[in-house]
Amino acid sequence: MLKSLDVLIGLVVVLLALSMAVTVVTQAMTAIVNTRGRHLKRGLQDLLQQLDPALTATISEAIATAVLTHPLVSGSTTPIAGGASGLRKLLGGARYGNVIHREEFTRLLMALAAGEGSVALEDATREVLAAALRRNGVADPGLALAAVRGFALELERTSPDLANMTRQNLAFLHAAPSDLVAKINSWFDQTMDRTSQRFTASTRAITFAGAFVVAFGLQVDTPSLANRLAMDDAMRDAFVQQAQAMHASRGSPEADYRAFLADNGIIRLPDYNGYLTGFGSLSAVFGMLVTALLLSLGAPFWYSILARLLQLRSVLAFKEDRQRSERQTAP
Repeated sequence: MLKSLDVLIGLVVVLLALSMAVTVVTQAMTAIVNTRGRHLKRGLQDLLQQLDPALTATISEAIATAVLTHPLVSGSTTPIAGGASGLRKLLGGARYGNVIHREEFTRLLMALAAGEGSVALEDATREVLAAALRRNGVADPGLALAAVRGFALELERTSPDLANMTRQNLAFLHAAPSDLVAKINSWFDQTMDRTSQRFTASTRAITFAGAFVVAFGLQVDTPSLANRLAMDDAMRDAFVQQAQAMHASRGSPEADYRAFLADNGIIRLPDYNGYLTGFGSLSAVFGMLVTALLLSLGAPFWYSILARLLQLRSVLAFKEDRQRSERQTAP
């Protein structure tokens, strides 16, 4: 029983270490492609089309792009002077902001319609947006923004204990009451929920792609690894000791895990010819696919599994020691 548990612990150690690499790949891909910002842009486009029928898909996309690329909302800019615009174009366009609050969105819509700020829409798009705001109770976006700023300043003077977001919300409700504010307040939270769901689904797809790359790139065959651990006592003991160290440290550098796996021949990259021969058997390919599926579960999942297995192992080891002692002392 204890041997089977040690084999399982060894497998979890490998999956946990490789899951950390998958996490790095996933975070890098989501940052490069800017998936969170792109899903947020899509959510704002859907919200804009709900505000007024004149805000078509093309116009809503232009407005959402202007909002999320605003200097006060946009994500980190490309830190390469001169070639920044070319690099952004190579990566799929401008860097969109990852987060925007409801009051920020309302304020930026009014500012874009009024032609204020450092970001400007094309004249035709701005006129369509201004007309949509007029139909929703905002006749003059510039005056509405001035009233909101004045009311927020008065609240800051009279009620300094209020949070800034609360002051901004009250300012819009009292200084610029309109159908526009009512629609945004009614639909914004639900839109962000749908946006979060789409982002989570896309991140899962990227995670599986990263797990596929790691499993097939390093040619990690889980069934074959289980057989090795079952036959090699020294290797199995080494993995159990590493598991205990990983659980005790809770934050050891990932390089230590990679070095441990490399020393035990788990992530050794062969030469070109040897690498191709690793895909020669159907069972090996199936084992790599199983590894990819297991890695897609994520490092937190395998860390929790490892903690439970180590706890179970300590209980079983104590029982076996006690039974062995009873057998030795029995007449």
